[in-house]
Amino acid sequence: MEMAELLKLEDNLTAMGANELYTYATEKYPEVLNMGLGKKKLVVRRILNHERNKMNEEETAE
Repeated sequence: MEMAELLKLEDNLTAMGANELYTYATEKYPEVLNMGLGKKKLVVRRILNHERNKMNEEETAE
């Protein structure tokens, strides 16, 4: 995932309603138990940070 994709993801997440965002977070990231819990801004931040961390791990592995 590149930075442009992260920005697009952020826009998509911000446009979602609270219930839709919770469902997205729990289905897409079942390994992170509290990903969908909390205020909307917090959930969006968690998802973006998780994706950035995955992106950094992939770059480090190369």
